[in-house]
Amino acid sequence: MKIVTISYENWEKYRRPILNFVKRYDKSASQYVYKKLFKMKKHHLHEPGTCIKLTFWEGKIIAFAAVINYGTTFSSVLLSPRFKNTHLKTTLFASLIDELGVCYQKISYNDKETIKMALQAHLVCFSYTKTQDDQIYLWFGGGHWHSDDITQEA
Repeated sequence: MKIVTISYENWEKYRRPILNFVKRYDKSASQYVYKKLFKMKKHHLHEPGTCIKLTFWEGKIIAFAAVINYGTTFSSVLLSPRFKNTHLKTTLFASLIDELGVCYQKISYNDKETIKMALQAHLVCFSYTKTQDDQIYLWFGGGHWHSDDITQEA
């Protein structure tokens, strides 16, 4: 297993494989992750709090993680279904925290699998938010998090 951090220098090399992987495994109806990455340019990787990581197994992408603005505006971890029952999501999120120092993720309150991953990655649930369509989301933070980073944004 090999984890690669996507940087300004290698963005063009990995952009198309990332988009193909995300399009294949993003099961949300809106394809929000794909749309967000499609608009992303390599200069965005220089912005503070932005990090993209890929995991390879035998030369193939098996997992993807991305954070923008330390996760306050965007955070996603996608995994090939074949590797669903591994600790790969936890490893990727821990790697993001190691690189950025702090990371946030907003998780739907009924997404048990993602909440379990967040807790295994030593994230702490510290707040919640309710959207206009009455969806409840929990805010998790890892590393040197502070609740003011989220409450001021919301």
